[in-house]
Formats: sequence, structure tokens, C-alpha cells
Amino acid sequence: MFRNFFLTLSVIALTAEAQEIPDYKGDYTFTNSKFSMDGVRELITDDNGVRILKFNAKFAMGKINIQSNFMEKNGKLIPEKYSVGVRWTVFKDNRTLSFDSKKNEVTASGKFEWTQKLPENGTVFDPLNVQIEIRKNVINNVQEFSMLMPDLKTGVIEQNNYRLIEDETFEVAGKIYLCKVVERVRTQDDRTTRYFLAKELNHLIIKVEDQDTDGDTMLEMTKLY
Repeated sequence: MFRNFFLTLSVIALTAEAQEIPDYKGDYTFTNSKFSMDGVRELITDDNGVRILKFNAKFAMGKINIQSNFMEKNGKLIPEKYSVGVRWTVFKDNRTLSFDSKKNEVTASGKFEWTQKLPENGTVFDPLNVQIEIRKNVINNVQEFSMLMPDLKTGVIEQNNYRLIEDETFEVAGKIYLCKVVERVRTQDDRTTRYFLAKELNHLIIKVEDQDTDGDTMLEMTKLY
């Protein structure tokens, strides 16, 4: 049930050339057919220049913490670590992806354990920082694009395909925003995801819809600080 938590958000951009994304903080609500929860998502930069994108939330008898650590150098995103911690009554689910640029491999620990060589060309993203790259492509007005991510269970590096579809609107705190909409379709697991990027907010992702055989989920921004 927690696979759908691996949706996430992105941030405010400067220009297509300036790949540095400013820190931000926002409230988001996650809902599915079983429950809903409110949490805080934020992007911060530590004293060593590490970017930390995270989501912390609590729900009935449980909590979830998701975090992605990465660097940005010469306009390129460099993943370092991705972690998920879920606690629900006595149930615990911890997962970590560690990216080693020197060994050119990614290693999973926790619920699933594997090591996978990274391709020589092309960045392999995690489920959080990939949405930063989605936003950059929209800023560049790229109509169709692909990105690589590992299967969290097996480590197999998979290509994910995205395309811009018709614009839509979404309301946040009483204000209606016109959004660019990016669609991802994964035929291998019968799953469709749509990302809503608000033009007025410099293409901040303010809504995510996910439809698959395990049930539909929704992620919606309620406040931007």
C-alpha cells in the first residue's frame, strides 16, 4: 500500500539555463481510497551544498518520512541517497537507495536488498528528485521525454516516458491556477500518473494524480509558504 507514497513534488524554478532550484516549503494532502494525511514537503540546502527534498506526515496511528539527498553541479542533478520510513501501529517499512558515483552503482537496503550498476550515460533518478527533472523539461518546453529510475523491488533500471498533454486548472486556497500537465504511462504495471505544474508559480508541481491496479491516489498542495 505504501508504494503510492513515492509520489512527490518539486519546486520553483529560475530559468531553463539556471538549474539551481530555490528552497521552498509547502503543505500537501495525500489521499487514497483507504485514508488521507496532511504533511509538509520542503527543499532545503545544507552548509555543504547538499539539496534535501523531503516529506514528513502523520496519520492515524502512524507516520511517514521520505527524503532525497542530491547535488546540483553544472546544471546536472547528482543523486546521493533516497530513504523512506513508514510506521503504522506495529508495522515498520524502511527502504534506502544509496548512489555511489565512484563505483557507478546504486544499492538498496531495508525491505529490499540489491546492487545495480548504473548506465555509463544518463542519470538514474529516485522517486522524489525525478520530479525536479520533470519540471526542468517543462520549463524547456520539451513535449516528450524519458528518464531512468530503478525498480524499487528488483533494482532493474527502467525507462519512464513522459509527455505534455492538454492544460488544466487546479484550485489552491481559493485561487485557481492554470497548469501544464505531464502524463506518465507505465504499461508494464498498468499505471498512469499526471503531474500538474502551475505556470503562475514558475511550474511548481501542485497536484499529482496516480491511477493503477492497487487503487487511485492523489497528492494536492494546500499552502505554499
